[in-house]
Amino acid sequence: MTLTAPPPVLDSGTQALTCYQALAPAYDELTAAYRHDRWLAALERLAVEHGLAGRQVLDVACGTGKSFVPLLDRGYDVTACDISPGMVEVAKARHPEGRVFVADMRELPPFGSYDLVTCLDDAVNYLLDPADLDLALAAMAGALRPGGLLLFDANTLHTYRTAFATDTVSESAERLFCWRGEGDGSPRAGGLNAAMVEVFTRSVDGFWSRVRSHHRQRHHPLSEITDSIARANLERRAVLGQTPGARLHPDPDEDRHTKLVFLAQRPKEDHVIAVP
Repeated sequence: MTLTAPPPVLDSGTQALTCYQALAPAYDELTAAYRHDRWLAALERLAVEHGLAGRQVLDVACGTGKSFVPLLDRGYDVTACDISPGMVEVAKARHPEGRVFVADMRELPPFGSYDLVTCLDDAVNYLLDPADLDLALAAMAGALRPGGLLLFDANTLHTYRTAFATDTVSESAERLFCWRGEGDGSPRAGGLNAAMVEVFTRSVDGFWSRVRSHHRQRHHPLSEITDSIARANLERRAVLGQTPGARLHPDPDEDRHTKLVFLAQRPKEDHVIAVP
């Protein structure tokens, strides 16, 4: 089944389009150590604890599909989208009979209602303006059935203090990956952060090619995200801290945890939620 969507809105919030378009052929190797299976199992338990009963899922900013494969394996009916056509092509190969299409998370087409919407792997941090976060959460809220749940994560100050301020190198059989953090180790709440990813690929004749991908992210403070959730007419149900290995903690701490995980719910009977 082929779904069409409006072209992406071209502004600072869509810079993920260019950086992930460049990374699409190598993304799975770059993230080979990511434990999406363990992570999605933990997130599913969290959602079920808060009332998830249906099996219809929309995975927003799905990348190459690594974020939704564990849900397919658990019997969920998954629709997925990403802003990068290159990432979508790889995801379609993982889900050839499913619905995978190109869409901007801030302007999702009206393609259905879901029991669960996921938006993972710090996708919301690529939204560089608080207004873009409002648009994205409102769009995802609009894709939920009454009582449906939204699950997403956001990078913490700890991540910008460490990963975005250091250089690392890794390799696979045919590629060399260089991550160059551009931070100074002193990020500010609500500030912009950046890193350069370089991928060197060896060809059959022994020569190397290089692809560069510049990643800019905004730190979204907990209070801003909470207010944005409310403006989307959603009710915040849980905020957890996360550490490497897909470990979730009930006491979220921006100075210790690498991510914050948010669970929000569309009211079973829609009403306007007042933002303090």
